[in-house]
Amino acid sequence: MNLIPVGYSFLAIAIGFIIITGIILLTNKPKWNDYAAFGMIVLSLVVAWSIIHPRPTQLREGAQEVQSLIGSGTPVLLEFQSPYCIACISIKPEVDALEQELNSQTIGKQIHIVRVNIQEETGMDLLPIYGFQFTPTFIYFDELGNELWRLVGTFDPQLVRDSLNQ
Repeated sequence: MNLIPVGYSFLAIAIGFIIITGIILLTNKPKWNDYAAFGMIVLSLVVAWSIIHPRPTQLREGAQEVQSLIGSGTPVLLEFQSPYCIACISIKPEVDALEQELNSQTIGKQIHIVRVNIQEETGMDLLPIYGFQFTPTFIYFDELGNELWRLVGTFDPQLVRDSLNQ
């Protein structure tokens, strides 16, 4: 039995780190600069989290909107992510860069990249349909809506580019 769901890995590690560091700090007769360093570490974790965590799903109509995009004539990369998943957080800049590259104004929209937060209703509605178990999970659909591949726990931008060029 898992005590902490996989999607909460960042929070679990950060909280554990803060607790252990705090205990060590308090048992070693801290000075003011030790408290300052501890405060900076906590502040750094909060700032890092606010900058790089995945954003909520930007879908107005939820699961129906996702379903309508698949097979609509444009390939779809569906990403199931959690804002508390370390792997999701670390992959986010790569996905953002690929989305910007493939959907620039000069070349037009080549792919729909849809990020679905598994903590929200849309993610929970899509779970039984796509049967993902871990985050991040990427599912690539061609323009006809056929699932061509899945990646779990990793991301390969070149695989997306190669799939678009086929």
